[in-house]
Amino acid sequence: MPTLDQTLRKLIAEAQVLSLKSLKRQQLLQKIYRLVMKSGKLWREYVPYYGDAVQQMWEYCCQHLDEYDPEVGAVISWFNFRLKKELRRLRDQHNRRRDRTASTQTTSHGDVLDPVDRLPSRPNIDPVLDILEKTVAWVNADPEGELRATRFRKRSDINAQVLFLKRFPSETPWNEIAADLGLNAAESKDLPKFYNRRCLPLLRKFGVSQGYIEESGTDRPREGKGKLS
Repeated sequence: MPTLDQTLRKLIAEAQVLSLKSLKRQQLLQKIYRLVMKSGKLWREYVPYYGDAVQQMWEYCCQHLDEYDPEVGAVISWFNFRLKKELRRLRDQHNRRRDRTASTQTTSHGDVLDPVDRLPSRPNIDPVLDILEKTVAWVNADPEGELRATRFRKRSDINAQVLFLKRFPSETPWNEIAADLGLNAAESKDLPKFYNRRCLPLLRKFGVSQGYIEESGTDRPREGKGKLS
C-alpha cells in the first residue's frame, strides 16, 4: 500500500501537467486537500489567524503547484514550509495592528499619549528575515549541486538540501524528521551527527561567502547580521 507521501506525489505529478482551469486538475487538487487535511500532519499553531494562513497557503500552493520539487522533500514538508511563511506574515500584520490600536492615555493638560510611542524600540528583524530568505533561496537553487550531492548513507532522498529545508526556520525536531523520512532507530541516531558533521559546514561556508558570519571559524555574526547554525 503506498504511503501518504507517495500518493500525494502521484496526484501532484498528474495535476502539474494539466491546465490551471481544467476540471481534472481541480478534482486532483480536491483529493490532495482532503488527504492532507485528514492526515493531521499539517503544521499547527494556536493563533487567531491560523485559519487565514491555512487558506492562503492552499491558494498559493494550488496556483503554484509546479514549484513542488519531489527531489527536495516530502509533499507535507512543502505545504508546511509555505504555511509557516504565511503565519509569519500574518503575525507581523497582527502585531502592527495591535500596536496601532493600543489604548491611548490623556495627560492632565489634555495631551494624548500613545503607548506605542513610549515603548522601547524593537530590534530590527528585517536583516534577519532577509538573511533567512536569501539562505532558503540558496538551498532551493543549490547552484553547484553540492547540497544534493551530500547524502546520508548514500540515500539520494536524504541530503543536505532536504535537511536544511526541514530544519529551518522552525528547527523541526529530529525525531519528527526521522519519522517523516522513515528511518530506523540506528539511522535516526546518526542523522543529527551527519547534519552537524557534513551539512552545517556547507551552510557556514555560504554564510561566510555572503558576509553573514566571520571567516575566523568562531561563527560570530557580524554587527547587524543574523547567525546561521
